[in-house]
Amino acid sequence: MIPDDRWADLAATVPGRFAGVFYDSAHTPILMLTEPADSTAAKQALAGKIGFPLQEAAVRRARWDFAQLVDWFNYLLPRLGVPVTADKDEALNRIRFSVTSVERRDRVVRALAQLPLPCDLVVVDLNGVTVYPR
Repeated sequence: MIPDDRWADLAATVPGRFAGVFYDSAHTPILMLTEPADSTAAKQALAGKIGFPLQEAAVRRARWDFAQLVDWFNYLLPRLGVPVTADKDEALNRIRFSVTSVERRDRVVRALAQLPLPCDLVVVDLNGVTVYPR
């Protein structure tokens, strides 16, 4: 199992609908949950399953749990038809596509515009400049 599959399984089984963990710019551990009211149960259920300081972690609300991000990622990536670097970005709680040219960025944005996507699911960036498709 790759780590993303493991995190997707945790999203389906852990209270609070696990959406990932990361350290913010101040090096604070962050636990992302779509249902933060279940944070105590989530931290207990995740203990020993991920190497992360859960007890010290601040909890933030996510829109998408990690299983949803994986499902959307697997749906979107083969439909782009453009070389991209792709990631499930747990800090942004979005799918991130990075490209190296304006032409590729525009092709990705056009391909995404043809798909039935919910708002705020995808981020496209070009050399660090982020574009949020409509």
